[in-house]
Amino acid sequence: MTKRLTIGLLLVVAAGLALTAAGCGGGSKKSSSSGGGGKGVTALPASSCSPVQYKGSGKADSLIASDLPLIGGSRQQTTQMNKAIAYVLDQQGWKAGKYKIAFQACNDASAQLAKWDPTKCSANAHAYAGDSSLLGVIGTFNSGCAAIEIPVTNQAPGGGLQMISPANTYGCLTEPCAGNEPEKYYPTGKRTYARVAPSDPNQGAVQAKFMQQQGVKSLYILNDKEAYGLGVAKNTEGAAKALGIKILGFSAFDPKSSNFQATFTKIKNTNPDAIFIGGLIDENSGQLINDKVSVLGPNTAKPASAGGGVMLFLPDGYTTPAIFLRSQGGTPNADGAYFSVAGVGLDKYKGAALTFIDGFKKTLNGAALNPYAILAAQAAQVLLSAISKSDGTRSSVISQVYKTKVTNGLIGSFSINANGDLSGGTGASVLYTIYIGKGKNLATFVNGVAPVTSLVAAARKQAAG
Repeated sequence: MTKRLTIGLLLVVAAGLALTAAGCGGGSKKSSSSGGGGKGVTALPASSCSPVQYKGSGKADSLIASDLPLIGGSRQQTTQMNKAIAYVLDQQGWKAGKYKIAFQACNDASAQLAKWDPTKCSANAHAYAGDSSLLGVIGTFNSGCAAIEIPVTNQAPGGGLQMISPANTYGCLTEPCAGNEPEKYYPTGKRTYARVAPSDPNQGAVQAKFMQQQGVKSLYILNDKEAYGLGVAKNTEGAAKALGIKILGFSAFDPKSSNFQATFTKIKNTNPDAIFIGGLIDENSGQLINDKVSVLGPNTAKPASAGGGVMLFLPDGYTTPAIFLRSQGGTPNADGAYFSVAGVGLDKYKGAALTFIDGFKKTLNGAALNPYAILAAQAAQVLLSAISKSDGTRSSVISQVYKTKVTNGLIGSFSINANGDLSGGTGASVLYTIYIGKGKNLATFVNGVAPVTSLVAAARKQAAG
């Protein structure tokens, strides 16, 4: 997911990142957990992070943190993700094997942008690198933020600092792409980043196949020019081409624009069956979708070539109930659009996932469980398992992450390969769900779609240039 940085700026920021003492937790202090045992941990800066959470016995030995946007349209999801991480810790007695683990929830968004902020991401990464009691980070949520943080944490003292994302999907963070990706994210040459969400070549393959099944013969693709949005747009383009869907145009929009009428008027002249938009809910999505509907008509269930209208397909950067809420930057006009997201519908989870869902829902005071909470919990379990098998050092934790083999976990069975991606997955770890906007909410349309291998390859090839 979700991914606010132009590719040009991303290159400048990532190239310019160097570890410095400034912003590395200076002024932080040891946690004040009472009782015996444990050495205590150094709190990350309060400017970005919550107070240290620890409910175990004695003092904590080590710290883990989350790095998520807690301001903006993703807030409903990310707040619940933090609760899921704390829930996993609570279920494990705030321990990973013999180590007592504390937790801090850190924010990488700003009020100015109302979404993830490159400046916050950079400051957070330096703070993480400089806090020797921190053994791992669960994050980021947005791929553009990850592109800033990974090079910093990769060079952290102690052999690097492991990051595990529950949500990043930009393929080039881990897979070979144009522009020296992913090598530029790992200046030490050692991988220190993994994810429990499948990458966007898979999502592009699922989107394109679903479009074909809905009768789409021609497609116009928009993107936000940023790491995630441009990446998933290219992936979808590659898979769609492989299926014989005609690409009528591939262009960018400016999220800061006050309206998009001219953009959609231009698209209207190409007479597409459908539009795909690579971007995020936080990027003026309400205005963007309103103008799509204003110029091209309501989102329809069948394409123009079959007597319908211009269909709208959106990736996981938009897949949240907040997309229908004006107060969250969305719009009720998202009704009728199709959305994709990794995983299966909540009613399809079983085993360990069902046990987690049943228990975790009791902590939500009646709120609906968000699928990203399951991914956050899975990321937490992977990190805690690696810590439990380590010697308590950062380098040892990193080594253990890449030995991960999960059987019947929250998202199914999987391992993490040398790139940091899911491998050999079964169950929810390799499946997607397609939702439709219905009654100003997300309704399951197709549950548990597996990407076609040949289309994943076509999607990956398009992104690689």
